[in-house]
Amino acid sequence: MLFAAPDSQTVAQALKVLEHYTRGAKAWFEDEEQAWIKATLEQRTDDTALGVARLVFVRDSATSTTAQLIAQTTPMALHGEAGRRRRASVRAATADELKRVVARGSRLTGGRISSRTQVDASYVFDILFSELLEKGADAELLPPLCNPAILDSAADLTTLSYLHEPAVLYNLRRRYERHDIYTYSGVVLVAMNPFSPVALYGADEMARYARSSGAGGAATADPHLFAIAENAYRGMVNNNRNQTIIVYGESGSGKTTSAKYIMRYFAQAHHADANDVQMSTVENQILATNPVFESFGNAKTTRNDNSSRFGKFLDIKFERQRQRIVGGRIRTFLLERSRVVYQPPTERNYHIFYQLLAGADASLRAELHLDGEFATCGAFHYTSQGGPGSAAIAGVDDAADFAVTAASLDTVGISSSQRGDIWRTLAGILHLGNVSFSGTESTGSFVSPESEAPFAIAAALLGVGDAKLRQWLTKRQIVTRHDHILARVNRTQALVIRDSIAKFVYSRLFDWILGPINASLLPTAVDESQTSFVGVLDIYGFEHFEHNSFEQFCINYANEKLQQNFNHHVFKLEQDEYQREQLASWTFIGFQDNQPCIDLIEGKPIGILALLDEESRLEQGSDRTFTEKLYRQFAEQQQSIASAGYFRKPRFSNTAFTIRHYAHDVTYEGDGFLEKNKDTVPDEILDLLCASSFEFVGSLVSASAVPAKSTDGAAKSTD
Repeated sequence: MLFAAPDSQTVAQALKVLEHYTRGAKAWFEDEEQAWIKATLEQRTDDTALGVARLVFVRDSATSTTAQLIAQTTPMALHGEAGRRRRASVRAATADELKRVVARGSRLTGGRISSRTQVDASYVFDILFSELLEKGADAELLPPLCNPAILDSAADLTTLSYLHEPAVLYNLRRRYERHDIYTYSGVVLVAMNPFSPVALYGADEMARYARSSGAGGAATADPHLFAIAENAYRGMVNNNRNQTIIVYGESGSGKTTSAKYIMRYFAQAHHADANDVQMSTVENQILATNPVFESFGNAKTTRNDNSSRFGKFLDIKFERQRQRIVGGRIRTFLLERSRVVYQPPTERNYHIFYQLLAGADASLRAELHLDGEFATCGAFHYTSQGGPGSAAIAGVDDAADFAVTAASLDTVGISSSQRGDIWRTLAGILHLGNVSFSGTESTGSFVSPESEAPFAIAAALLGVGDAKLRQWLTKRQIVTRHDHILARVNRTQALVIRDSIAKFVYSRLFDWILGPINASLLPTAVDESQTSFVGVLDIYGFEHFEHNSFEQFCINYANEKLQQNFNHHVFKLEQDEYQREQLASWTFIGFQDNQPCIDLIEGKPIGILALLDEESRLEQGSDRTFTEKLYRQFAEQQQSIASAGYFRKPRFSNTAFTIRHYAHDVTYEGDGFLEKNKDTVPDEILDLLCASSFEFVGSLVSASAVPAKSTDGAAKSTD
């Protein structure tokens, strides 16, 4: 038999594990509709001779009487004919019943004897003591306990008696219902987007956190973004150490707005320290960068009307002696270049295109050919792919935002003539997107007669010759050892070349804007060796859509790295400190280490990125051969490669693959991976743009004669 009577030590240890499971204790149970629901322990029976315990829980929401529910839960197979008669009162399980549980389990050929049975609104657990003491078995065999009512809505999750998924979710929900959108988890602030204006960011709130005093300072105040900012500021001042605040989360969770309020706090909160209520020029410029980058780097998506489609790191430099802001520097990365030429249904291109079309005055419209038939966003391919109604955003006035963007560009040091160059470049991109092609595989492609007008306008605005642009949109040059051969391209290839020009020019424009901004934020008179900084990292969050491509892959990879940082600080470092302090009443909290998933993506020489780069270098490489290589490397070697367990081949696709991320399993469509990874612009097009008669476009291209590889999502830093 598999079962043997327990010794006294086993009994004592098992009863110790069960000591909090007393009558009246509440526990959490998974529910399809509500995720987690509460149930109360109504009956517990221990048979120390057999080494078996029975626990009966009844849902708090149950409508039947407790007696009826418990009577229903006793498995009839354990009682013979007597068990088939309805019992109207609560009673404990008898020793004979528990013996039958053990006997039935002992006949199993494998697995645990312990079991759980659910009948309507009640749950019965029959637990063998010896199995309960197996490593990690308590979490598998017993339901997670609820925290005492006194801890409901705790301001810091680390103060909860029981810290597990349902406890965390319940606590956050209770606080959210009370309009407390911020909660601490140790050194981390959890923010829940209220999706409505809240009066939490005024001058009085700033002053309250800026003047926090006593042990702990701002850490002892109510959870708030300003408390995190103040702690970073005090850490820089008191410990003379640079600080960084990382703002991350799911797409649409409010990261951009949070980063904006943190920057405002640093710019405004401590003026009274110097008896100065007026912001300096640098502080105004730091705040002015927000509307600039929101216009050029944010877009409406299915999750968020103002979603950041790039990452940004701002380090705010403080003079060490007086702790006043004296400068700053911004770095950007992961700009989603593909959005310039393609938007999914209901989504928009970058805000700046719609602002220009709505806010340009009559003279500017005439100059840029944005009047007449080209006066609205519906007239352009690059701003209308989201479908009818997609261009409108509730509560947003694009014309007013255009004025704000123009004023902000002026504040950060971009002159009126430079702003005119920016508007012209944007208009050139819009008209280029309206160029279409006709032709066949045998004859090659040519500019469609109906798009001759936008073609001529685009060429003029970008400052390139009609003939040369027409040639290199519809032909490509093949270089051999002894000759240069012109080859026709088909219609699809011509569209790819057209879009590559638009993406490249826009990304170079986005990068260029950083130059004047950083020159203004960090005057040459500032001695960086005499400064400290607080950095603010704002990166777009984990994404999981119906269709996921290379962009989502890169975004989610970055978020895996951030999650690893979160695990390190919230779980590892916190619990290392508990161990050093030798806390007696503390139990180690396990957490999922996502290093295998990171290894799957970035491992060398056989990670996904390494295999993608390898396939991109092959002349005959394709999306299909890339995904087939992934299948062979990971799906067929689950046992020999540890990280391969995080990879799966979908049942009904030969071009997609699934990765088990920390937040969710995401299936990526392999189509387009190689093109977006390479994302190159033909050399002939680069030469044409470099020689542009429009000096601004020529300078954009010449500043990067070789286009950066990392454009549609791969990491890129720009100084």
